[in-house]
Amino acid sequence: MRIFVQNLAFSGRHGVYEDERRDGRRFEVDLSVDLAEATAGQSDQLDDTLDYRRLAETILEFGQGPSCILVERLADQILTALFSRHSEVVAASVTIRKYATGVPGNPACVGVQLERTR
Repeated sequence: MRIFVQNLAFSGRHGVYEDERRDGRRFEVDLSVDLAEATAGQSDQLDDTLDYRRLAETILEFGQGPSCILVERLADQILTALFSRHSEVVAASVTIRKYATGVPGNPACVGVQLERTR
């Protein structure tokens, strides 16, 4: 079973440049997790799956938490926390998009994607 949270937006103070850490930037995160067992479809019980709220809370804990210089570090923190807190997670992928970056050419966003398996 794959569970996902898509386009979770928040303001965070992550970046190489001082103004990014001082003023903050808008971020969006997509997270998908694969679970070892898929019994919730038969049981209809929240205890048999991973609550979306827990996923969102983990993203926000790190996204709105202490600054990271690199978005790569933020992605690593999110996945490390998910794997340590939820033994039922066997694989996960996180995509982080950062807006208003001052990158030449003015792209809509820049970001990273990190995948991990247990």
